[in-house]
Amino acid sequence: MTILALDLSKRSTGWALWIEGTDAPRYGSWVLGSEFTSRGQTYAKLHANLMDLRALCRFEHLYYEEPISPAQLSGHTNIDTLRVLGGLAAHAESFAHAMGLRSVQAINVSSWRGDFIGRIAASDARKRAKAANRSASDSLKALTIERCRHLGFAPRTNDEADALGMLDYACGLRGLTPPWRQNEVLRPMLTGGVWR
Repeated sequence: MTILALDLSKRSTGWALWIEGTDAPRYGSWVLGSEFTSRGQTYAKLHANLMDLRALCRFEHLYYEEPISPAQLSGHTNIDTLRVLGGLAAHAESFAHAMGLRSVQAINVSSWRGDFIGRIAASDARKRAKAANRSASDSLKALTIERCRHLGFAPRTNDEADALGMLDYACGLRGLTPPWRQNEVLRPMLTGGVWR
């Protein structure tokens, strides 16, 4: 079984791929466009990258982060960003169908992140951010990167870390315990927003 997880974004799409029977996932990120790139060009770039990845490894299952809804607009997110994210998600679904993948599924960020960093840690980060009247996004992304490092990964970007977190969650959805989780009994304590 081979699973691909995508953290879809125009500026930096994180991806993580695991082939059952291997010790660790492969992961990275793709730049799909800039402020000068049309939506169509962005979707075509996603397609080209997925085709390149599929030529290297015929993944069977595709998971991607569910786009945020218009009601959740905040920070740097605008309506054009939502359109791009919706289009990227639609293209991922279409690609999975066209390539005959066994499954394709959107995963809500709250579901995978809470499972990956811990629901208490995620809740605490949100409470601290709310008390400081700021977004919890940076804190949650930092916790995700730290959790990746704890599991032996070295993501270069938060998008790569998010893809790894989704991949880990997707393995659980499929009833698999990947090697990076097999010897884990307890997670380290979270102190002041950092794993110890």
